[in-house]
Amino acid sequence: MQKHTLSTIIFCTSTLFTSSAFAADACETVLCLYGKITGSDTGSECHTAERAFFNIVKKSRWGSLPAATAEARQAYLAECASADPAIIRQIITRLGRLRG
Repeated sequence: MQKHTLSTIIFCTSTLFTSSAFAADACETVLCLYGKITGSDTGSECHTAERAFFNIVKKSRWGSLPAATAEARQAYLAECASADPAIIRQIITRLGRLRG
């Protein structure tokens, strides 16, 4: 029984760390999206960060909710404590309501 419990714990923690290793953090997303709206070539390094941002979509049973999506995306970017709120507002104004 202890072997089964131990292997279950190891499996759960390994999947937890694996999924978080591939997720873009909010500060990386802010940097990449700010580069995108200012016209810089972000390249393939920012693909994961952009995908994390555009995967945030709020929907109802009648379709997408652009205002709620923009609010959720803004809340995600606000997780980066070092990001300037003016830059976050710029990103949300330009990209907050767009579909990925």
